[in-house]
Order: sequence, then C-alpha cells, then structure tokens
Amino acid sequence: MKAIATAALGALLLVAPALANVEPYLAAWHGTQCDLEPDGALTCHYRVGASLEFILRRVGEPNVKLELLRNDREGDYVLDPGFLGPCLLIRHGWSARPATGAERNFAAVSTVNGLAYRTLRECRKAK
Repeated sequence: MKAIATAALGALLLVAPALANVEPYLAAWHGTQCDLEPDGALTCHYRVGASLEFILRRVGEPNVKLELLRNDREGDYVLDPGFLGPCLLIRHGWSARPATGAERNFAAVSTVNGLAYRTLRECRKAK
C-alpha cells in the first residue's frame, strides 16, 4: 500500500510541471466556465493555470466588465494589460516561458462571446 501511495505521489510530481507548459489556448479553453445570470447577462469565469484568474461580466454587451482576481507575471500564465480590440491576450508567465520559436505563445479571449481562440484574427472575427 505504501508503494502505491509513493508511486502516485511520484507521478503527480512529474505531471505538475508539464501542466504549466500547456499552450495558453488549451489552458484557457479548459479553464473557462460561462453561465447566464438571472438578468440574462453572460458571465465567464476563467481559471488558467495556477497564477491567472479573471471574470468577464456582461459578455457580448458594450459595457463588458473585466474583473482580475489573480494575475501573477511570475507564475505560469498572465493576462496582458489592455484590450486588443474585442480581445484579451493570455500568455505564458515567467515560470513557464516556452522555448524560443515555439508556436502559439498566446490565447485570445473574446469579449464578444467569451471563447478562447488561437489567433487574434479568429478572435476579432468572433460573433
């Protein structure tokens, strides 16, 4: 029994660092939960890795509101400051920087529909 517990702990320790190296798009996609509020407004809650958590309220409306709960640049993922049109950018934080030349180093989250996209072009075209 002790051997099984030790093996499980060892496997967990090997997997945890690998999770931080997931491309931002996949991390954002898996960490998104959207729900309708009683007034009909769409609210999306994003938990991306261990260091990024934010909420978009009134998604798809002109008065969309961003609430940052956690955004640690030293962590695994970070939300870039400022909007790029209707999109927010999620990048790797300092602790999870990919190798130079790696593709897809960001995710673009649409304030129009709450979805994560691999490219800014897709995000900007979102409806």
